[in-house]
Amino acid sequence: MALDLNSVEFGTPPPLPAGAELLAVTDALTTNHRGSIEAERRALVEALGPSAAERAIGVCATFQMMNRALDGVGAPVAASLRPLAADLGFDPNSIPR
Repeated sequence: MALDLNSVEFGTPPPLPAGAELLAVTDALTTNHRGSIEAERRALVEALGPSAAERAIGVCATFQMMNRALDGVGAPVAASLRPLAADLGFDPNSIPR
């Protein structure tokens, strides 16, 4: 499976069913989004159905929780992920720990 970082790097919808809706929900859940995400959630449910939307939001929430936990304990970025960090435009060594 090829990894397409365009959605992360440029904010373009991923080439997936309901890609634009998935991007809108994940952006709302993982950035400094202000206010309700009801419109984004509703659009995702309409595009995928309630069961798939629930699973997608669960994946996003779990990812966010794990990132916060790892940041909270000061875990370093794994060496195997350093090339990905460079692709995303940041240096893991510059993250205060």
